[in-house]
Amino acid sequence: MMKAILIIPVLFALHALAGCGIAPSLHADDQVRAAFSDVIAIYDERLGLADEATALARHYLPAEASTLKDIVDARSAIEALHATPAVVDEPALFERFDVAQRQMTEAISQLMVVCESVRRLDTSPRFRTLQMRLAASAARIAAARERYDDAALQYNASLHRFPLDLAEALHADQDKPTFSTPDSSPVHRRPRTDFGTLRGSLRV
Repeated sequence: MMKAILIIPVLFALHALAGCGIAPSLHADDQVRAAFSDVIAIYDERLGLADEATALARHYLPAEASTLKDIVDARSAIEALHATPAVVDEPALFERFDVAQRQMTEAISQLMVVCESVRRLDTSPRFRTLQMRLAASAARIAAARERYDDAALQYNASLHRFPLDLAEALHADQDKPTFSTPDSSPVHRRPRTDFGTLRGSLRV
């Protein structure tokens, strides 16, 4: 009985400390959410590029081509998630988001491979420009994912810093998930520059 009476003030003290700023700051949480918001925004921009690639490929590929269907399916999976920065609070949903985006990367990659096998399309300046834009998008995505991971890891480290570990049992705070698998570029061949076409475009 006496031990229970002594423990109660300790618990109240821990709770008070946690409520007075010893718990991870709202600023740190905001940084994680802001970083993930950037990830979502850049991936959303890539959806536009995927639409452009699909529209261009439809002129050269059969309507029933599996690569076109894979793009549509990947887009549907992404849209079904309705991703927001709150995803960082739900590890399972975060994993679904990551998997869906990497599936889109693979779908775009396969479409690029097929398009490169169609000579008229492969030599199209519009297609080569699209390749460069996709490569640039992939670099931005990789950088945004890295920034998010850095913010999440800093937040997670703060959760387990003394005296936070003493108050852990009183808080629902949990580690923010991180990207465990890199998202590669959908463009594996460096786009070539057709200098003949370039010279022609520069003529007045």
